[in-house]
Amino acid sequence: MPAKKKTAMGRDGQNQRPGQPGQYGTNQRPKRDPNKKKVDPLKLRNITYVDYRDIRILERFLNDRGKILPNRITGVSTKYQRKIENSIKHARHLALLPFVAGGLK
Repeated sequence: MPAKKKTAMGRDGQNQRPGQPGQYGTNQRPKRDPNKKKVDPLKLRNITYVDYRDIRILERFLNDRGKILPNRITGVSTKYQRKIENSIKHARHLALLPFVAGGLK
């Protein structure tokens, strides 16, 4: 007697194959258009020099825990991402920015 194949059962009790609606992981939001570039926030405001004393601009590139956000999230070019990182580290060293968010200590 041949062995019976196991099938995945959905939430409603019906048999489902991987990749069909109702399967875990398929109800994700649609992905961004890969051809559409994120807008560089520094070029948008015509900022050519990132100053370590300008805390308002630097805080845009930190998350709520005080970590530096990567440029794939912020949309900044690689050149300015390095300048932002150095400015944030300089501002942290001079106690203008926190190393860790205040509520996490």
